[in-house]
Amino acid sequence: MRWLLLAIVAGCGLSAHAKGLIVPTEKSYRPDQGVVVLYVNWGRTWSCGNFENAQLQAVAFRKIPLGDPDSPRLVLKTLSRLLAKMMFERYAYVIAPGEYALMGFDVKVARSVSDVGHMIGDASNLIVDGKPIGGTFTVGAGKAVYVGSFGLECAIEPLIWRFSVAGRSDFEDVVGASRKSWPVLQDVPFTFRHFSTEVFDTRFALEDPVVK
Repeated sequence: MRWLLLAIVAGCGLSAHAKGLIVPTEKSYRPDQGVVVLYVNWGRTWSCGNFENAQLQAVAFRKIPLGDPDSPRLVLKTLSRLLAKMMFERYAYVIAPGEYALMGFDVKVARSVSDVGHMIGDASNLIVDGKPIGGTFTVGAGKAVYVGSFGLECAIEPLIWRFSVAGRSDFEDVVGASRKSWPVLQDVPFTFRHFSTEVFDTRFALEDPVVK
């Protein structure tokens, strides 16, 4: 299924920022909270679909129920649009337990230096009849969950995509690298529970999805 509801608009993209995100430390993490781990590739992809280049510049999630104006948000933006490396950067954040929906993304697209726009995902096309059709992920209290690696898929048109690890061994590598970066997660069980979507990838699961 292709994503056909995106509008190409001029100017800046998602009007949000990463202020307030909490990385897991001895002081910030408590057992009644959860931790989400994800990777994002902010690099510029050349010859992306029919465009000269494209770049994922922001991705945002929000805790369900979506009607609550105070529901927690998780918003990530690239720190450098020009110098972003073509690689997956690892992130981990302390968040309230629960289910989170994809609520926004910003993909910059360019046909030339002067012909630049943005493919925007927001509540107008990611929420249909109150349901988050873009996808969701769930995190439990006292647990860390790896929800996937986000970047661009360029086969037809630039499209945000959730990429999968190859198997259990790769997931264990994710856990090991995460525990090295954030030592407070050393004794926190990790679950492989991908961001669940039928729009921005197909469903994928591991038979043994937990590393204690």
